[in-house]
Amino acid sequence: MRKLQVLIGIVLAVVAVVAVLFIGRLNKPVAFEVVVAREEIPAYTALSGSEVTVDTQSLNPAVAQTYVLAGEFEAMLASGAVAVEVLHRGQPLLRAQVASGADAEGLSRLAVALTEPDRVIFPVPVDQDELPALVPGDVVALFFSAGQVQAHSLVTYTVEGEEAELPRVNPSTGSTTTHTYVDLTQDDGPITITTELVMPLTKWTSNGVVYRLNRQKRENPNYGAPGMENEPRYIEGDVKSLDVVVHRDDAEWVAFALAHGRIQVAVLPAVAKSYVEAGTFPPGPGVTWTDFEGRFFEERDGQR
Repeated sequence: MRKLQVLIGIVLAVVAVVAVLFIGRLNKPVAFEVVVAREEIPAYTALSGSEVTVDTQSLNPAVAQTYVLAGEFEAMLASGAVAVEVLHRGQPLLRAQVASGADAEGLSRLAVALTEPDRVIFPVPVDQDELPALVPGDVVALFFSAGQVQAHSLVTYTVEGEEAELPRVNPSTGSTTTHTYVDLTQDDGPITITTELVMPLTKWTSNGVVYRLNRQKRENPNYGAPGMENEPRYIEGDVKSLDVVVHRDDAEWVAFALAHGRIQVAVLPAVAKSYVEAGTFPPGPGVTWTDFEGRFFEERDGQR
């Protein structure tokens, strides 16, 4: 009887150990190859594979089902995978963040990215060396510059008459200033009216929000080579242009600036984004060579 009890005890102990090992194995995380963003990927970007990498992570199988795995990513790329939202560098891709096939149709188009009818996206060429550090979502100011120093006046204005003053209201701020003008109602004979605009000039043309940074791309010679399976197909270089969202009312100004001069990009504080989107952060009046000349001599005389 005693031997039987010992035998039963041994059997129960073995069963308990096996049960513990089995349950532990069921709960033990399994290694999965997860697709991870190699860089910042803006929303509605068509994925090519060069902007991601593969990382092996221990995950619960139920959790792994929510991630984009390496084994299925190639098929998603073949059917036109598109990022549905912004993907940050080092972030594992969730299935809900990537659309493919019929779900991705149209998402890679900039027109679909715009959800407000009074917004326009402009590609703004930039020079990497003159570009501040930017990421999608940053608020920027666009400055238009044209002309060279010592350029001639475009037109000379001559107005004959008596000077008078009128109050002038600034529509942006509501403030009132005094504006000197020439009273042309005097009967002093023929009057000649011309305009003077001395080049160069700079005008704060528009404000906008960076939607995407477009970089130069070249073929990676190591792509597909033996032992280099994780090499991207393309190597990205400097930023060549920015896709900037501007207000519809500023679209013609930006188009004119891009066609006839040079655009410089400056970063605005993040707190200005709501004002820019609401159109309550107006650009400045602009500066001409005459303005610069006047300020130069004014400050120079004041320091003597």
